[in-house]
Amino acid sequence: MMELNLDRDKIFDDAYLRADALLDAAEFNKTNPYNVPGYKPVRQEHRHVPLKVEGDLPEDLEGVYLRTGTNSQFDDDNVRMHAFNGAGMIHQVQIKDGQATYSNAYVRTPKFEVEEHLGRQFYIEFGEVSTGGRDVVPKVEVVQSKIDAGLVPLPTLLERGTGGTSVRYHHGRLYCLTESGYAFVLNTREESGLLVIDGTGHNETWDGEWDGPFSAHPTVDPANDDLYNLGVTPDGRIIAAHIHEGELIKQHTVHHQGNAPGENMAWLHDFFLTKNYIVFPDVSMRTDGTALFTEHASVIRFDPDRPLRWGVLPRGFDDNTPVTWFETSVAGTVWHVINAWERTGADESEEIVLYGPVFASYPSSVPIHTPLEPAADVKTWTLNLGTGTVTDERLLNDHGYERPSMNLEFTGRENRYAYLLDEHGDGYMGVGVCKYDLLDEREAAYLHYGGMYGGEALFVPRKDATAEDDGYLVDLLMAEDHAELVIVDAKDMHELARLRLPQRVPFGVHGCWIGTKEVEEIRFRRGNR
Repeated sequence: MMELNLDRDKIFDDAYLRADALLDAAEFNKTNPYNVPGYKPVRQEHRHVPLKVEGDLPEDLEGVYLRTGTNSQFDDDNVRMHAFNGAGMIHQVQIKDGQATYSNAYVRTPKFEVEEHLGRQFYIEFGEVSTGGRDVVPKVEVVQSKIDAGLVPLPTLLERGTGGTSVRYHHGRLYCLTESGYAFVLNTREESGLLVIDGTGHNETWDGEWDGPFSAHPTVDPANDDLYNLGVTPDGRIIAAHIHEGELIKQHTVHHQGNAPGENMAWLHDFFLTKNYIVFPDVSMRTDGTALFTEHASVIRFDPDRPLRWGVLPRGFDDNTPVTWFETSVAGTVWHVINAWERTGADESEEIVLYGPVFASYPSSVPIHTPLEPAADVKTWTLNLGTGTVTDERLLNDHGYERPSMNLEFTGRENRYAYLLDEHGDGYMGVGVCKYDLLDEREAAYLHYGGMYGGEALFVPRKDATAEDDGYLVDLLMAEDHAELVIVDAKDMHELARLRLPQRVPFGVHGCWIGTKEVEEIRFRRGNR
């Protein structure tokens, strides 16, 4: 817990309140697409509440499902609502000895502690800089003035992560991630054989060696358990990290885009890992402070004249390793990727084939997970490393599938199946999941969620699995007044069980599954850095 001695009257003075009032959040939120019951926060924190199981819980499915999401700790309508606003909350379902329990806790990052102490939001939120236009500038200035005067801690954006975008496991540790800030490592303990997460932890910088944001989608090599991370810093540097056994062994600025307006990539949310390469998208969304004063009214804008391109970086990068760029034919924006692998092409040249959803255009307000977000297309690209060109760029499906998952044991090598969330409903979350055959380029099976919303259908391999799709899909389903964890047979896509949670869960997406081996590693590393 941080030691705080904050003077609320000096912080929320007339200058701050005047700047805050310019954004008129209460009026703006009357028509805000995020002002719906599904995004309303929950406040009660539970610890291992027994769950009722409907259907048959698989005997070989044992472990912990974790999912994060944003969940404001305040009722006041002080900010323009957005899916990226607010504190993080982690939701946990543990399955052990044929029983299931539910727990949840706020992710108690330094930002959470400061604002909890103040009793309201203080720092700038994403919903303000993506919709506020010129009216957000006075608030940005007054917030910075309070920080410069030493009235409020956490001077850098990297220190103010919420841990509300995703949660990842690596080498006995659990990371809550935001992508604009440092990774937040959760404290854990064991009680009566159950994993307890109270939301406390620390920002991880590896003793000051890491100086950039940590991705929401760091990728683990299943062959050796090494983890790779890419991030975009506020000044436009793209930085990479290689982490072995939990320790940072290499970081490198792989590309600097410069500081000219409109030159910096808006986000680098996800990327591919193959046997020899890291492949990442340079999306057509750009950060551009001047766009606040235009029709965009946002620090982010979509540039239709800037084609999507893919950067290829050898996994053995060092400070002198350049990025090789492959430009596609059209503009596009990528949130998530499916898989990529290397192969030998028809002309005996080395190729990398990529699969993933892409948005042909995207609004500057970044209305992710709402009806205002356009539908994604699932595409494939082939990068010819010999010629430096994109030799194949094809649409596979334009239904509106996104937030893919797969059997992560096949990361970086040829696989057949992806599990795609169906966003072709009313635009809020997913209404079902499609099992897609990448090699035959067809929909293989589909499961509808029966009127509830899903966030991400995670693949969990069956014990002693003999096939790529031999396992389960696990997703946290949400409705206005209740939530359930659904378990699906990934081979034939039929529902096996639903676990009824004791309260609703706000809309959110990214989670992870940790099996009994990983739970034991967390227990072993408890209290260690």
